[in-house]
Amino acid sequence: VNVLMTFRLNGWSHSSMRAHNGIIYSHIKVGTYNGNHFLNYLCGLLDIMNPYPAPHSVLVMDNCRIHHVDGVEELC
Repeated sequence: VNVLMTFRLNGWSHSSMRAHNGIIYSHIKVGTYNGNHFLNYLCGLLDIMNPYPAPHSVLVMDNCRIHHVDGVEELC
């Protein structure tokens, strides 16, 4: 989320993992995300996720560039 799309240096980012009963993980960061920030977010998220097929066991990502940095596949 970047509420000031024109002024990226002044924006904020919020990533969260939602479940049907609420948010299970949230990470708020001032500024924009890059690959390293995403890896840090992913490490925290994976700590609370469960093995498949338990609840909170599926992670869906789109084709955003930071989702393809080195280390993401290994973590997942």
